[in-house]
Amino acid sequence: MDTNKNKSFYHLVKHRSVVLLLVLLMGSSACVALVTLAKTPKEDQVQQTVLPQVSSTALVPVDHQTTLNLSGVLKPAEQTDVAFELSGKIAWLNAGFIEGGIIKKGDVLARLDPFDYQTQLLNKQAELALAQARLSEQIALADVAKKEWATSAHVTDLALRKPQVASARAHLKAAEAELAQAKKNLARTHYYAPYDALVAKRDTGLGQVIQAGQPLGQLVNLSYGELHVPVAQFDQPFLPPLPAADVRIAAGNNQRTGILSRHTGLLSDTTRMAYYVIRIDDPYALHSALPAIHFGQFLQAEIAGITLKNILKVPQEWVKNDTLWLLSPEQKLVQYSAKVLRREHSSVLISAPPQSDYQLVTQLPDYPQTGMQVRAPAPHTQLAVKGDIQ
Repeated sequence: MDTNKNKSFYHLVKHRSVVLLLVLLMGSSACVALVTLAKTPKEDQVQQTVLPQVSSTALVPVDHQTTLNLSGVLKPAEQTDVAFELSGKIAWLNAGFIEGGIIKKGDVLARLDPFDYQTQLLNKQAELALAQARLSEQIALADVAKKEWATSAHVTDLALRKPQVASARAHLKAAEAELAQAKKNLARTHYYAPYDALVAKRDTGLGQVIQAGQPLGQLVNLSYGELHVPVAQFDQPFLPPLPAADVRIAAGNNQRTGILSRHTGLLSDTTRMAYYVIRIDDPYALHSALPAIHFGQFLQAEIAGITLKNILKVPQEWVKNDTLWLLSPEQKLVQYSAKVLRREHSSVLISAPPQSDYQLVTQLPDYPQTGMQVRAPAPHTQLAVKGDIQ
């Protein structure tokens, strides 16, 4: 009987111990859960206080010389139609007087048969001799008349043969002029190249009889050429004063220099662009060892434009919708409406902001807002150097 009571008591104690242990475990779990729940908001709060990070660089205004990259086709500056001032038969042609030939200044391009003009010269020389003899004769007769009428009180000019002497003098002057004309005509049987020239075409042949002024071909001046380049309206304010030297000309690996000389005064009917002329001396390199460039060739031109003062030169990706982001000394984002002056290649030229103590943001957070508090490491890269003149 006592044994049964002891067993019952033992089981009761054991049961109560298990229950108590379970209660303790549940209480511990609840405490852990409460502690965990209590810590989570604090951790979230700590995470929420982490500021977005940005990258920035110093605002460094520069003086920047603008550059205009233009292109066009090289054209002759001067063309001349070959024509004799006389009529006659073509007796000789220069071997270089063919299409594509090169003629040096002063070279004889063609000759007419000189026979008729040599004969004319001989005739005029004879007429001059006769006029001189006639004048001498009239002067001698006038001297005789003067002696014969020396004692007469009233003597007329006709009696003294003054009109005859004046007429003989006039005939002599006319003969001299005709002789000079005959010499000039004989010289005109030779056609001399007026400049270093490229023969653009030839319209005559050996033995052909021509009339005065009849075109025989066409020459193109090789002393210099003209590159006609269109300039857009937004580029014109950046052109330097004319004339502007040291224009860089490129045709592949061939480099030249030219002079931006003038505005043609014409605008394109379709593009409304203005046309400017760049002069290139000795394009065919007749007087240098440079490679030749040819008329009709497409060329690139780089012109040093005006210098813009106190500007920022930034990559295009930093400017969106003409807006820049700045970083204030308080590490806050500031949106700045940029005044875009010009775009060159992959860069944008803008007026420098007045906030000299601000930083230029180069990398933004995902959703930037004006006044957003951010954190940025110390800037380590400068945007440009003062006096960045190209």
